[in-house]
Amino acid sequence: MAPFLTVKEAAQLTGKSPSSIRRVIYPIIKNDTHADRGQIQPSVDDAMQLRVKGENFAWRLSEELLRREVPADTEQGSAAPGSSAKSAAHGDGDLLAMLRGELEIKNKQIGQQSELISKQMELISGLSERLREGNVLIGSLQQHLALPDARGGSQPITAKTKRAPSTEPEKGSTVPAKTPKPKKGFLARIFG
Repeated sequence: MAPFLTVKEAAQLTGKSPSSIRRVIYPIIKNDTHADRGQIQPSVDDAMQLRVKGENFAWRLSEELLRREVPADTEQGSAAPGSSAKSAAHGDGDLLAMLRGELEIKNKQIGQQSELISKQMELISGLSERLREGNVLIGSLQQHLALPDARGGSQPITAKTKRAPSTEPEKGSTVPAKTPKPKKGFLARIFG
């Protein structure tokens, strides 16, 4: 008779998850008259007695049932140690190549950014030189346009001013008092 394995042992042997093994077991234990019910322990009567007592128990299945229900994964499970090392090395090589490619791309981007920064620095230095030249020109123009000093023989310019008419009434005349106009409201000033 084939040895019985717990769900965890079967999962380790096949490389499947314990939930995958349980998916194989549960349809069989739900149906007491299933053809493969003898491949799972405890038996129907033993499971009923354990449940009545309130004891916990682990389901076990035979290796024969395991090989029949999960045949492809059993072969992969035995071949996994050798092939996983090769696939891991191959995966690491692919990862390393991808990372080198990314590093190369980033280095190109950094080079482009440094070129752009150097061009911008040249532009800024050219603009600051133009600004300095403009300031020198403005300073020389201000010196040429400055008014001559009073030391020279120039005469001061006198301006004639007209007197503005007075708003006060002359003596002896009577001007009727003006009544102030009522102030317009805020909205009337805006719209009217």
